Amino acid sequence: MSRVKNVSVLGGRHELTIEGFATTTEHMELHYRLTPPLPQSESDEENEAGNDEPYVFLAVEALDDVGNEYLDSGGAFGLSPDGSATEGSLSVQPGPYEDARSVTLHLILFDGTREETHDFTFPLEAAAG
Repeated sequence: MSRVKNVSVLGGRHELTIEGFATTTEHMELHYRLTPPLPQSESDEENEAGNDEPYVFLAVEALDDVGNEYLDSGGAFGLSPDGSATEGSLSVQPGPYEDARSVTLHLILFDGTREETHDFTFPLEAAAG
């Protein structure tokens, strides 16, 4: 899939890039990149970004074109190898229903003071294994 670039998030402090979207029969997964990197922990003392930026919580929910809902099933994130960004993935369950042709993922970002949601719609194809 082509990348979605230059989505300003968190009050313009970060840029979100969607790196990919994948489905299996059990889940759907969104791969993302946030530049500059997010704080890596809730403690300001451990903030690798070297500033007083608050910890950011990410979550995802989804709804397909026929009305089926999908719930957040976790994810993972970390500092990119070059240290310039946070790279991660978020999943929803279950995998896509047979009659669904597209799904809209609602990416939720919360920094302790404000919450924002960004929607991304993806076509669905037959899920693999």
